[in-house]
Amino acid sequence: MVAFGRWIDAHGHLADSRWDGQQDAIIEEARARGIHFFMQGGVGPEDWEKQKALHARYPTHIGMCFGLHPYWVAEHDEDECEDALNLLARMLPEAMGLGEAGLDFRPNIMKDSQERQIGVFEDQLELAHISNRPVVLHIVQAHEQSLMIMDLFGLPQEKGMVHSFNGSAHKAQDFLNRGLFLSIGGPVCRPDNQKLHQAVKEIPLEFLLIESDSPDQAPPLYKGQLNPPESIWEVAKTIGELKSLDPLEILDITTGNFHRLFGIT
Repeated sequence: MVAFGRWIDAHGHLADSRWDGQQDAIIEEARARGIHFFMQGGVGPEDWEKQKALHARYPTHIGMCFGLHPYWVAEHDEDECEDALNLLARMLPEAMGLGEAGLDFRPNIMKDSQERQIGVFEDQLELAHISNRPVVLHIVQAHEQSLMIMDLFGLPQEKGMVHSFNGSAHKAQDFLNRGLFLSIGGPVCRPDNQKLHQAVKEIPLEFLLIESDSPDQAPPLYKGQLNPPESIWEVAKTIGELKSLDPLEILDITTGNFHRLFGIT
């Protein structure tokens, strides 16, 4: 195994307002630990602009990803979603991927937005086809519905990734059967998360990614604080234990997988 030495956080939100004024220090701390590229997750138009500003400061370290997050969709009406989709179509050529797109049917998130979430997800899959961008999926309490929509509309040629996968081995296989990568984050570090531990043991190495989802989903080591990108070291350690591999090898493999998915060298 050849070490890249420049590892990748496959999903995070460094443009999040909770990091305002701290991004430079956070990025430098992560780079000091060998993490040199930070793929962002898109939320909505305001977030896309903040990503662009961050990318302008760190053009070789920030990967932009634009999409309408289910959270955003749930808080905006149909006309606002339509305007945002039109803007997304114009801005997408600047981004490496389309997302976060998907469904979140937790009652406190969904409220009255179920049909709106479904429609926006379908529209974003169509945009992914047109732009040939990998999709970055956010799927929570909507597994069967998301599979039906993906099967009906199809995935783009470049497929995509399920961000922060935290399900069973059976659910993992459903996504793998559709050619999707599975990105694992801080929840895998919880000792009681046996369902995800078993899934990780069964997920083929060539379809694994690791992420921080910074500033959220911190591993236990970072409990009570904003989750920094460098926390992917803890994720790599846990996956290494589950796969009987060195964490450095996990970092190398997942970085190579990211390169394959997003077509970068």
